[in-house]
Amino acid sequence: MTLRKAIFWTHLVCGVVSGVIVAIMSATGVAIAFEEELLAWKDREVAHMAPPADADARRLTLDELRAASLRQRPEFAVDHATIFREPDHAVVLHAGREGPLYANPFTGEVRESRAHGLHDVIHEIEEWHRWLGMEGDWFPVGRAITGACNVAFVGLCLTGLWLWWPRSWNVRTLKPRLWLMRGWRGKARDRNWHEALGFWSLPVLLVLGVTGVVISYEWGHRLVFTLAGEQAPESRNFGMFALPPLTMPEPAPGAEPVSMEQALAVVTARFPEWRSIGVGYPEAANDGETPGPLHFDVVLPDYMPNRAWVPVESDPFTGEILRAVSYHDRSPGLRARVWMRFLHTGGGFGLTGKVIVTVASLVALVLVYTGFALSWRRLLRSGRSRPA
Repeated sequence: MTLRKAIFWTHLVCGVVSGVIVAIMSATGVAIAFEEELLAWKDREVAHMAPPADADARRLTLDELRAASLRQRPEFAVDHATIFREPDHAVVLHAGREGPLYANPFTGEVRESRAHGLHDVIHEIEEWHRWLGMEGDWFPVGRAITGACNVAFVGLCLTGLWLWWPRSWNVRTLKPRLWLMRGWRGKARDRNWHEALGFWSLPVLLVLGVTGVVISYEWGHRLVFTLAGEQAPESRNFGMFALPPLTMPEPAPGAEPVSMEQALAVVTARFPEWRSIGVGYPEAANDGETPGPLHFDVVLPDYMPNRAWVPVESDPFTGEILRAVSYHDRSPGLRARVWMRFLHTGGGFGLTGKVIVTVASLVALVLVYTGFALSWRRLLRSGRSRPA
């Protein structure tokens, strides 16, 4: 068997075995690519309000907003609020994993999110994308299947490029490999679509496959940090960003905690270009216990979420910023690992990146279809040619 024939059959077998799962991951990837935009669109009417008639109307403090929300929703124990730079944007309130509620910063009126149903649907689609919707004892099985199919997909990209490469370079051999041919039918059309669409989408599909492997496997996660000469964090999720606890400075004798508004003013002065700031309401300290730092989540103008996010910790007695860690302060390995996450979704290049990834995922569905069609004809022909 020649090398080319061995690569061909490897490509065909990997495609047949993993094709259905690749199609599921591609279709679900299209469905969840614009999750943030869809949820924001669904809540667009409750998340924004008309500005007050009085231009000098006073905004409620964060503590006043919390108290107002508790009067209206006593069971909703607010522990986090997010303020936005846009004057017509409501303050977003959360209670642990519950929420959001949208609070009018001038009146304290709270409104329910309308996106819960859509969020549940998207969450279900995400579970199918990541582990085929399997739960309980079947969860590791689903995750293992999608991980293996990500590896197979990378193999399909590489072997596909080898098979695409023409033996001789001329117009006759290159044209059907680069352009969709009009009027072709059956096997000729399927092969033309498979080769031309596969060639132009290959860079994006290969990135999706490689980043999918990094996300799927512990060894892939660790490899990114090993190549950067670093120790990989144990967490493969948001816990990667965990920082060691701060050593709190001793407060001055008789010092009283500053208000949340005072500490927030220091943060906005430090980051004048802020787009939104999340504020964690501090837990009440026990008698004789020094309060912990105040926590803020500053979002700067940047389309990649983790690059835009700066966690800030402030002194509860002075409001002074004790620690602010931007994306650029992180280690090279962690920055590379974050890029892997957002290259996979397209979010690393904003809306344009998401559109490119969505188109590539749709192309992957066509490649699965044409690949199955070509394989069926090949296997059927082999069966017919086998001697009785």
